[in-house]
Amino acid sequence: MLKVTRRQAGLTQEQLAGLSTVSVRAIRDLELGKVQQPRRETIRLLAGALRLSGSRRAAFELAAGGTAAAGALKQAYDVAQALPPTSIGPFVGRQAELRAVTELLGTERERLVTVVGAIGVGKTRLVLEATQLLHTRSRVPVLWAHMGVGANAAVGVPQLLLANWVSEVLSGSGPYHELAHVIGARPTLLVLDGVGARTAVHASLPQLLHSCPRLSVLVTTREPGQGTGIGGRVLPLAPLALPSAAPGPDGDPAADQPALALIMSYLRHLRPDILPTESVATTMARVCRALDGLPQALESAASWLLLYAPHQLLEAAETFPLTLTENVSATDSHAAGAFRRALEQSIEGLPPQHAKLLRVLAARDATWSVGAVAGRARLTQAEALRGLHALLLRGLVRPVRYEQAGHSGLTNFTVLNLVRHLVGADPGGRAPARRAPDPTVLADVLAERDGTSSCVI
Repeated sequence: MLKVTRRQAGLTQEQLAGLSTVSVRAIRDLELGKVQQPRRETIRLLAGALRLSGSRRAAFELAAGGTAAAGALKQAYDVAQALPPTSIGPFVGRQAELRAVTELLGTERERLVTVVGAIGVGKTRLVLEATQLLHTRSRVPVLWAHMGVGANAAVGVPQLLLANWVSEVLSGSGPYHELAHVIGARPTLLVLDGVGARTAVHASLPQLLHSCPRLSVLVTTREPGQGTGIGGRVLPLAPLALPSAAPGPDGDPAADQPALALIMSYLRHLRPDILPTESVATTMARVCRALDGLPQALESAASWLLLYAPHQLLEAAETFPLTLTENVSATDSHAAGAFRRALEQSIEGLPPQHAKLLRVLAARDATWSVGAVAGRARLTQAEALRGLHALLLRGLVRPVRYEQAGHSGLTNFTVLNLVRHLVGADPGGRAPARRAPDPTVLADVLAERDGTSSCVI
């Protein structure tokens, strides 16, 4: 394969050696079959010099491990059938959403489903659980491609190569017909995780769905307009239900309080010295409400429990909630601030009319009816409905269900608390910058209010 690829590139062995920094002797030995298992660094250098990408690079790298080039991608696909990526962390409070996804892709035979929601709401975790369940039930092979920034979730070299190749093809960097040939008529679930404005799915996806009649596609995205653009079912994923009723006398949250159950599990493992009393559970319930029941925000806030007692964590959550979304366990400041940056990008990506509506609604900590939204923002009812729909899909506004005069399922709306703090809007719609304080300052403030001494963070 090396010999054929080199000749197709119009290179001599000496020219390839000069481009790759691999010696002429090593290249000659590889082409003569004297070296059966070359070092991965050698293969990387040669592939780079030959400008191989996508399926050709995947086949080349697999062939270096002893697989025939013609069967390299086929083997990768067969290996990838074994299991979808392994999930990490608990799966809490999403049984209805899990049932909806699995029914759409299973019994209802939907071929394109998009899960949309805010940063940290649990889209990837839901899809992981759904793919594992579908794979267990029907042994359907799962091709998982991470479309955002970062590494693919696949395990093992063959699956990783195939996942990277799928990402390239569906981002427009490779021919789709090779992928269509590999999938063929076999039942397959393709997951495109983290589709965004910078990683929109290429126009080849409709062609792929047409060429592979038993292919289903499951997409996760924060931007509903940046998904596939070809229809299918859209499932908005709201934050976890916020605790409303008081916890039990032993501090155990009720079954309908998943956000509280999640943060109490973190408390038990991080601070076993704190008894989960009713008072502690009530405090942590208020933390959940301040952080909107977003699983990633709750996880980040829980990392602060090594530094703060529950009542201190609550004061920080109600005063500077965005600071608690910066995970203190992160290895660098860029990673620690990823949640806030992603939320800012979602707001900045709004059309001007929807951004203005958000600022108006964020000016007050209130629950809004459609009529109240229209009156406050000086919109027609139809304009208010369109704006609320766009904000709901992006997860910047959450629905509040209620009953009235015997009618159930009525809905009001409220802006997420984190969004309200980030927008920092006044009633006139202006949005001055309002940054959260440095954690050191936050620690000093809490110490002064408690009247106790504090270590320096």
